[in-house]
Amino acid sequence: MNTQPLSVKSLVIAFLIYVVTTVILAVVLSVFWQSGIDTTAYSQQQLIDMAAQSNLLTIGSMIIGSLMAVICAYFITRRTGSDGYKHAMYFAGLLILYGILGVFLHPEHHVIQQAAKLLAPAPLCLLGAWFALANMNKKHDKMSHGAC
Repeated sequence: MNTQPLSVKSLVIAFLIYVVTTVILAVVLSVFWQSGIDTTAYSQQQLIDMAAQSNLLTIGSMIIGSLMAVICAYFITRRTGSDGYKHAMYFAGLLILYGILGVFLHPEHHVIQQAAKLLAPAPLCLLGAWFALANMNKKHDKMSHGAC
């Protein structure tokens, strides 16, 4: 049985879910951040500068991206079966390419943020795949014991 079309389809779906969800959650976070600020008292550039220095937005964005990477890696591992970590690592590769784009689009970010965009996807995706495989093995073990 050839699972290649399913793998590519699942990779594309997981990546689109990642991008759309992180963008939506980042907008929600930004709206929450702006709700505590009198935006009429500042110019657009001042608001941009304040956002760039906001710890809430920086840490919140990193948490959103990290959680979504784990969730999407979990999804793709569950969807593609028990091929181990292979598909999660393909997904991590896509996230690294997306991170490279982010480095070029946001050169104002700190070096640690830039490094995280490139280094964090692999361990986060491995974690998501590990959760998926552990969950699949647990279900398999319950089914095996129930058959006895």
